Amino acid sequence: MKIGLLGTGFAVAHAGVYAARPDTEVVVYGRSPGKLAMFAGNFGFATTTDVDAIYADPDVDVVDVCLPTALHKEHILRALAADKHVLCELPIAPTAAEAEEIVRAAEASDKQVFIDMFMRLHPAVRHLHRVIADGSLGALRSLRSYRKAGPIWGPVDLGLDRLALEVMLSDLDYTVAALGQPQEIHAAGVSAGDGRAAVETVLRYDDVVVEYTASSMVPASYGVTHGFEATFTGGVLELHERPFERTGPVMNLTEYTTAGSREITLAPADNYTAAIDHVLDCVTEGTEDALLTPRAATETLRLALDIDRALARS
Repeated sequence: MKIGLLGTGFAVAHAGVYAARPDTEVVVYGRSPGKLAMFAGNFGFATTTDVDAIYADPDVDVVDVCLPTALHKEHILRALAADKHVLCELPIAPTAAEAEEIVRAAEASDKQVFIDMFMRLHPAVRHLHRVIADGSLGALRSLRSYRKAGPIWGPVDLGLDRLALEVMLSDLDYTVAALGQPQEIHAAGVSAGDGRAAVETVLRYDDVVVEYTASSMVPASYGVTHGFEATFTGGVLELHERPFERTGPVMNLTEYTTAGSREITLAPADNYTAAIDHVLDCVTEGTEDALLTPRAATETLRLALDIDRALARS
């Protein structure tokens, strides 16, 4: 399968996944010859500064869009017009109106558009969704979730006006997948300057309350931590994870009930590998995706934008 990878920034995370697969051929588009040389040298990929060449290449099966969010709609629509499948990084678009335009184009096409909502494929999140659905721990009553991210990818603006879309979105997505849109949103945030901030959000559903902490106010040495505490009428499910440790993801998932506690053994998975494997499996096997759809990504985008507006009012 031939992949047209657009971008030379965050695209490096996708490049490593493709390089580990023997069944993909990749051509990378970028504007900087110096950055393209890194992709050629480190991964052995073909490169080009001419994006038109990727769309004109009949052998390119999938266009992987890792460009700034403002360019997502343009390139998703262009890829569909060129009769290619699309994988696009989060968020789907900067506005709900642009996202809806993408949804309509995808639903009218015989090609698939996948939005990289990787947390839906996270093993602990999939377990959480199963427990919510099957009622094995009773009814969900509260969900406390957190993500704290240091600048491990270098200097980046993760200030108060960017946290919802840049830090919170993937975790908000697994909440929306399980519970839909909340009835009430309360949000408060604090800025530390220099692109660092923290947000506390409370989402109220009919019978569930969701609390979410997001912070970029930690140093690079802290890395990234993620977790949740899901409280059910019959027990608690708790996750603590450090997804970007040098030796690989570290994940601890524990179930607590009146019978005691038990560790739930799940193999840690690289989020980007899981998402790309899912996309390529769907394309290769001709199966319809039900997880990473533009429609689902648009619902999560709406919530993130609502949180942004709540922060502006606070």
